[in-house]
Amino acid sequence: MHAGGFFCGLQETTLRNLEALKISNIYPRGSVLFIEGQDSNGVYILCQGRVKLSTCSREGKIIILQIAEPGEVLGLSAVVSDSNYEATAEVLEPCQVNFVRKDDFLKFLRHNPDACLSAVKQLSLNYQKAHSQICSLGLSSSVADKLAKLFLTWCAPVHGNGNGHGNGNGYGNGHGNGHGNGAVRLKIPYTHEEIAEMIGTSRETVSRLLKNFRERNLITLKGSDLIIHDRKRLEMIVG
Repeated sequence: MHAGGFFCGLQETTLRNLEALKISNIYPRGSVLFIEGQDSNGVYILCQGRVKLSTCSREGKIIILQIAEPGEVLGLSAVVSDSNYEATAEVLEPCQVNFVRKDDFLKFLRHNPDACLSAVKQLSLNYQKAHSQICSLGLSSSVADKLAKLFLTWCAPVHGNGNGHGNGNGYGNGHGNGHGNGAVRLKIPYTHEEIAEMIGTSRETVSRLLKNFRERNLITLKGSDLIIHDRKRLEMIVG
């Protein structure tokens, strides 16, 4: 189990019970763990790597719902509610994943109250992330607002210090360093296409807005390095 996972704080006996149920696999980039609308057959516990969760309209428009990080349990809500997977899970980089069959996992939850509480905590966190994402997409007056809010989410400090890798919308990202003048340096592992899918727009629009942000001296973007020169100035353009 990954040290940062929801199940890392379980009792030793509970962890042993879970270890006995898991099927471990390594998945290469581009692999699909499950597809939106598919019958749920189990949960996927992400131990290493990142997985993109997305949904697609009939017209082919894709929105990224979340970038899952190690320790997260994918397919949890579908398995607990005995429904279809609500998203497609695609591997972004080589991943180690533990699979637990649906019936085994539900029985495991029934017989291990600490694991059941841990699952409830993840479902609650997923709800909070979804709420934040809906507010960001639905209440923003422009695509520029959405992009600025996404960057500001990535700037969110962790535990009150100057280092952040905020993931309030469930996207996650590289590490960031804050500076006294409001500048923030981030490592962004996403393409323009992936950023566009996070805020429900086109790659061309994201590229145009990034150019606009650079010309206004709001950001500097070199490769995967994103520097936000003044977080307060970026906040002021929202709305």
